[in-house]
Amino acid sequence: MIKSEAYLDIVWRQFKKNRFALASLWILAPLFLTAIFAPLLASNWPLVFRDGQQTLYPWFRALVNPEEPVDYVFNMAMIGFFPCVALALAANRRWKKRGLPGQRRVIRAAVMYLVMIGALSLLFSFDVVCPKNKYRARTFTEEQFRSAGAKRALYALIPFGPTEQDLDSTFKPPMYHKDRDRWKDANDGFTHVLGTDNTGRDVLVQMIYGTRISLTVGFVAVSIYITIGVIVGAVAGYFGGLVDMGICRIIEIVMLFPSFFLILTLVALIGPSIYIIMVVIGITGWPGIARLIRGEVLKQRSIDYVAAARALGSSHWRIIFRHILPNALSPALVSAPFGIAGAIITEAGLSLLGFGVRPPTPSWGTLLRLGNDNYTYWWLVLIPSLAMFLTVTVFNLVGSGLRDAMDPRLRM
Repeated sequence: MIKSEAYLDIVWRQFKKNRFALASLWILAPLFLTAIFAPLLASNWPLVFRDGQQTLYPWFRALVNPEEPVDYVFNMAMIGFFPCVALALAANRRWKKRGLPGQRRVIRAAVMYLVMIGALSLLFSFDVVCPKNKYRARTFTEEQFRSAGAKRALYALIPFGPTEQDLDSTFKPPMYHKDRDRWKDANDGFTHVLGTDNTGRDVLVQMIYGTRISLTVGFVAVSIYITIGVIVGAVAGYFGGLVDMGICRIIEIVMLFPSFFLILTLVALIGPSIYIIMVVIGITGWPGIARLIRGEVLKQRSIDYVAAARALGSSHWRIIFRHILPNALSPALVSAPFGIAGAIITEAGLSLLGFGVRPPTPSWGTLLRLGNDNYTYWWLVLIPSLAMFLTVTVFNLVGSGLRDAMDPRLRM
């Protein structure tokens, strides 16, 4: 007797045959973990600070009161990571007993994690729950250094903050560290593994926190235009006629707008903002997805199961979103990794030109712009360029593997 397989199982089996795509998928895991656990990897806020007889916890207060909304969401992801892992492991036993395939269990765990991030973000948005950062004006590294051992602190692995400046250490090459007679803070003795920038900020720390910006731009922008493209394409393909004709003309008009130059125009009028980048990429990138989904829906609507759903009295919207779209989403899912890679490159290019995120928010493109002004600071060119090359390559390889896995002509 031949054992039946779910569609996800077939796709995963095909995907694993592509070694480069599978290796790239595993490389994405540390990339996401770096973005999520950035404050544990690098922060100049002490995890614990012993001030005489008083014990303070500045790191947690800074964690729930960040300067950037992007950091807030990632910080909530870090807080909820281990509780969600524990819940997923407990739920996995029940899912196994019910006979759910491994891929579906992973998807359920991912959805559970997203729900927990949303719940924590909402919970800590209330003043009653969220402790205020009353230590914002204090410089704990300087206090500890001047106390001559009276004050003690425990820091993250890298005791530098993403916006912490040291004007005595500007444009220093990798593996630089201050001489002891020039120390002013408790963390001055730590080595700048990847060097410093024009204001003495640690490059490695900026690369770690810049991962958050790159992933946020990629995933949010792609989520926006995939959502728009799927809905618009499904409506055009299902109803046809004048509706299809009108939507196709709108698609052609939107395709005329170059997103890069539209972003430049809006930034010149409003000012640099990561949100402008995400929204413009989102609202200008959907026509390609819409055309792919339209073609799939046109093919699916002529199959017998759609006629059966109509005969049973299902509404048009139920037929579209409940019956047709689950069978027509493959092109959108395949294009998502390529779209994320493109959005990351767009953000880096805008930051390189000075139209990206607002300083002092760390970004790979901002570091590249600093190195572009003077090539003697080679580490500011080489390091972010390698990071962007590897990230974009990994997403493209995952997209290629997903495309091949979803192609029925390649199944054996």
